[in-house]
Amino acid sequence: MKRLLVIVALAALASLTAAADTIKLDGISGNAQGGIQVTPYYLSVNGGADIAAVCVDFDQHVTVGESWTGSIVNMAGDLSNTRLGASGFATYREEAWLYSQFLAGAAPAGDINFAIWALTEPLVKTTDGWTAGAQNWLNLATTTDLANFSTVNFNIITPRDLSATGPQEYVVATPEPASLFLLGSGLLGVGGLVRKKRRMR
Repeated sequence: MKRLLVIVALAALASLTAAADTIKLDGISGNAQGGIQVTPYYLSVNGGADIAAVCVDFDQHVTVGESWTGSIVNMAGDLSNTRLGASGFATYREEAWLYSQFLAGAAPAGDINFAIWALTEPLVKTTDGWTAGAQNWLNLATTTDLANFSTVNFNIITPRDLSATGPQEYVVATPEPASLFLLGSGLLGVGGLVRKKRRMR
């Protein structure tokens, strides 16, 4: 019984970052800057609940309702099958840090998304959406010491088609470790009740 509970708990935790078959853009927030849609975007994985995400590819495009094959990769793991690859970890960390500033309410969606795009696509600075605010956040991301900024709570939703014409790549925030601990504790607690009932019989 104990072995079964451990397997169930590990499976539940693994499912939070498991590879996905189908990614779909279900909706957009309506936030725009310079006429360009910015975060959050709403994605579903294999028909599940919508996940709020930030787009990190300015040149790639998808439309609402479009589906594609992709994978969910934890940012602290193997990045070799992402658009930037393993050598892009520093850039992904800067993107995650910028997104965390938006999630914390410290920055407007437009400035954050444009700063994120500029990390890999500098030509975004020539668009109407580029502002002094976006430049300020870009400067902060590239000059702040992020050595202690943990990326374990961020995933990259990356397309299997990494070509220039492939779909966009996104960054999403994952549950905090405390939430994962509570999930695991809850599963173990349920197992304890089941075990106790069996003994009473």
